Amino acid sequence: MMAMGLLWMGLALLQALETQGQSQESPQEIPVQPDFLEDKFVGTWYSVGLASTFPWFLKKKAELMMCKTVLTPEADGTVNFTATFVSNNQCETRTSLLRKTQQPGHYVYKSIKWGSEHNIFVVETNYEEYSLLYTTKTKGNSNFNMATLYSRTKDVRPELKERFISFAKSHGFTEDTIVILPKTVRSCTCLDHPLGPQALL
Repeated sequence: MMAMGLLWMGLALLQALETQGQSQESPQEIPVQPDFLEDKFVGTWYSVGLASTFPWFLKKKAELMMCKTVLTPEADGTVNFTATFVSNNQCETRTSLLRKTQQPGHYVYKSIKWGSEHNIFVVETNYEEYSLLYTTKTKGNSNFNMATLYSRTKDVRPELKERFISFAKSHGFTEDTIVILPKTVRSCTCLDHPLGPQALL
């Protein structure tokens, strides 16, 4: 009986993992900003809104704050992604390199250390004010998704916040997985969060 119970438990877990994988949107299904211009997109951004299915995010979302990210093009064609976050009450900075794909506005990152793969899509941007990004993360048989609202400044129009919430819901995120991050005065006051460094691990 115990062996049969373990067998059913294993089958249930396998089915759950397969179902989770099927809910992941494929890169072909995710649109990017038409005529995307990377030279206008790079620079400094502030994370204003997040929506995610990452278990870590769901546990820590109430503690997250607005965070600063800097994107810099490199000579080899990659994009340097630098994010600042708080770890053990100290400011830390991590840098990752995003690789371009054949589709402008679609970047990929693979972490050899953590065995995860990431697809990052710039779905919508006007370059000077805001950007809407969609990220997929695959690790083993598990898939997680994230939507992000980035702003060039810490002050964001209410209309853009509403636009982000609608954007996130259109990709299947529910109200409890969406958060608008509070503005901070200090430049290093955010926790380690998705599409901060740990999302790229």
